[in-house]
Amino acid sequence: MMKIKGSLLIFFVFILSCFHAQEIINKDALKKCRKEFNKKTCLGDDDEDGILFYLDQCPKDAGAAENNGCPWPDVDLDGVIDKDDACPEVAGAAENNGCPWPDTDGDGILDKDDACPTVIGVIENNGCPTQNHDCTKFYEEERLKFEKFKNDNKNIENIYNSLSINILNYFKKENKNIEIKEAYLNFLDYGPQCLYYPKGYVPQCESSRNTDEYNFLITKFWNKNALENFSKKKNVLIKMKYLFKDYEQEFSNIISEELHNFLVSRKVNDRNVVISQKPLRDNEKEISLEIKIKFINPYQLVIDYTPFAGGVYQVSKKIEYQNGNWIELKEQN
Repeated sequence: MMKIKGSLLIFFVFILSCFHAQEIINKDALKKCRKEFNKKTCLGDDDEDGILFYLDQCPKDAGAAENNGCPWPDVDLDGVIDKDDACPEVAGAAENNGCPWPDTDGDGILDKDDACPTVIGVIENNGCPTQNHDCTKFYEEERLKFEKFKNDNKNIENIYNSLSINILNYFKKENKNIEIKEAYLNFLDYGPQCLYYPKGYVPQCESSRNTDEYNFLITKFWNKNALENFSKKKNVLIKMKYLFKDYEQEFSNIISEELHNFLVSRKVNDRNVVISQKPLRDNEKEISLEIKIKFINPYQLVIDYTPFAGGVYQVSKKIEYQNGNWIELKEQN
């Protein structure tokens, strides 16, 4: 029994001596702390990081003893603390010592995943260029799909006419006190005007079918009759851009001869077409308006109205053809 008591006494003496030693690691720091705080606070450890309050430079945030009780910083917020981060100002992966994975050839495939890290390639070939790049079959398949699309929608202008003639009504519902003096109609999409390929790049088989389908539908929407009817009903100057000369051949299989001749007859310069010759008026309540059609599919579209005036906001309407009528689709909350 005496042996046990003796052991316990030695244990408590050891604990007290350790605590006492911890108290006086830095007498000056403790003395300074006591001038502002009580002894309990100075010897406390609120953030539970094992560093007493009087020695902790960040007493409310748990940190490392090596950093005086403060958390290690992570300037680039990549989860790799700066002391272990080889690129402390640029976010990167922990597996790469906090640095971004390089992409030497700039093909969008990281070097670590790229079997040809210094040669531009494609992901389907593990970052290497394709050896045989014949697009003949691909382009023929795309052509046939587009021909089918045109055939399926060859008479769709008949249902577009009832929408195009009243197209300003959707904007005026939101802007009852605004008059429109000039409407600019977005027409053909020319696609990318200038393609830049870095040295070593192997061009891939790229489809233009989305652009082709849009151009086909927009010429059906703004067909000759639609433009004439729209210009007669609204006291609005109507403009659009037509073809650059270099593109006439390219669009010859999309634009009908009737529409082409109509637009050419109203060209005022190399690019602009004026559909109706209405005089411009000087009235602060009258604005110019850009109208752009986006086709979700041939029977569902979005109309964007962008006013060129301060204080009048863009209006966007989603319209769908249902049971012989164009219906405005309300946004679901």
